[in-house]
Amino acid sequence: MRKIQYTVYKQETGSAGGKAKNDCYDILLKCGFLPSYRSSDNRTIRIIRQYISILGFRGDDILVVQYPTVSQQLMPSLLRKLEEVKCSIGIIHDIPAFQGMGGKLEEQIDELNHFKFLIAHNNYMIKKLEECGCRSRMVSLDAFDYLHDIDHSVQDHNYDGTIVVAGNLDKSKYLKHINKIKRYRFNLYGIKKVIDFTGIPNAEYLGLLPSNEIQYLLRGSYGLVWDGDSIETCSDIHGEYLKINNPHKMSLYLAAGIPIITWKKAAIADFVIKNGGGVVVDSLEDLNYIDLSKSYSEFKRNAEIIKKRIAAGEYLKRAIREIEAKIY
Repeated sequence: MRKIQYTVYKQETGSAGGKAKNDCYDILLKCGFLPSYRSSDNRTIRIIRQYISILGFRGDDILVVQYPTVSQQLMPSLLRKLEEVKCSIGIIHDIPAFQGMGGKLEEQIDELNHFKFLIAHNNYMIKKLEECGCRSRMVSLDAFDYLHDIDHSVQDHNYDGTIVVAGNLDKSKYLKHINKIKRYRFNLYGIKKVIDFTGIPNAEYLGLLPSNEIQYLLRGSYGLVWDGDSIETCSDIHGEYLKINNPHKMSLYLAAGIPIITWKKAAIADFVIKNGGGVVVDSLEDLNYIDLSKSYSEFKRNAEIIKKRIAAGEYLKRAIREIEAKIY
């Protein structure tokens, strides 16, 4: 019996998604899942090697695939093989139809149903997928890991009343209104091609940093996980997705040892509360009436505990062990 992972193309993307997939690849290696092929920077060569590796999957294989990372032209061949191997495991990074990124939900659920097991972000995602017709057996990841050197020096995160926002800032339309949160300042990191912070006196843009370095360089007391157009609530499709999604930026903040601020209805709010890792609010305007220095030492201490777990890949390792216990 072989333990195989369908290889991802590892590269620096400057995005949370690329870091998450690369980390899963490395954690799976530590769990004994060998790559199915040798990747290449040349896309044509890479696709040929992918196809050959799919043809080589055997009936006694335990196969892990990160979803959705498979080119659509190869997906039919891979789906057929998922039915033939001993056990297929899908690690869900995103559901494009839920995310507002396109595709038909029915087709994506059908793809997921080819897996015997799925590792979903959390129990809210599991429930949502079941309601939409997903029949695969599912376990909860709880949080994405964020591999990094636990002993590497980081910025001093003594409380200073600054809130970090990292990610695709152009997508974070609510940032145009953070001047209404007069009690706190914001340090912004990430992709900024369109959005303009001129006239927002409590925000400072600090650049786009590599995903394997940013955790050591973030400056601030808390990390914000929010989405949509409004500071009053997490609105539109992005807010709905936050109800079932584990944003990778939460793991980034925790890797930096920074506690979390998030929406009370976000799926990760349960994780934050259970682990004592930060503050949940109905509206960002609530921050004008909340003293974030209160309990900060406790939140910071708990964030450091989670930091050690995600640095070691413990969340994915636990999910894999849970599935393997059901296989053997």
